[in-house]
Amino acid sequence: MSQIVIKPDQMAVAKGETVLITMALGSSLAVCMYDEEGGIGGLVHTLLPDIRREGNGKNGLRYVDTAARALFEAMKEAGAVPERIRVKLVGGAKIFCFAGQAGQPDIGRENVSCARKTLQELDLAIVSEDTGENYGRSVRFMAGSGRLEIETVNRSIYWI
Repeated sequence: MSQIVIKPDQMAVAKGETVLITMALGSSLAVCMYDEEGGIGGLVHTLLPDIRREGNGKNGLRYVDTAARALFEAMKEAGAVPERIRVKLVGGAKIFCFAGQAGQPDIGRENVSCARKTLQELDLAIVSEDTGENYGRSVRFMAGSGRLEIETVNRSIYWI
């Protein structure tokens, strides 16, 4: 069984028994797509909600909206059937809360909201998610089956 480690602003699509790993998800978001029948899965580790905010477009994988679209296209190129692609989301936490900073943007929540909107536009079903809260997560995603193992900081290991 091979493994691919995906860092922030990176994406990978694989087939079969390959495990896609990403670590240190705080407010960032892992978007995981899979076509179980086709045995194809992909993961992108993205950091910010919307590329239009920045306007520079330097790294589309940094932004949830363009990263989700890029992963969808890469899945199709690898042979996934669009109607069979399912999605799992992990991350989007609010890690830092500072006293006296009410009204500060909650990037984690915005990332999750942007992902839901973009995936709806792509007509993709989110079958499960582990998002929000105030702790970090690491992910092991089984590309071929869509099984997703989450390990949380100072907590447990579980599957979604």
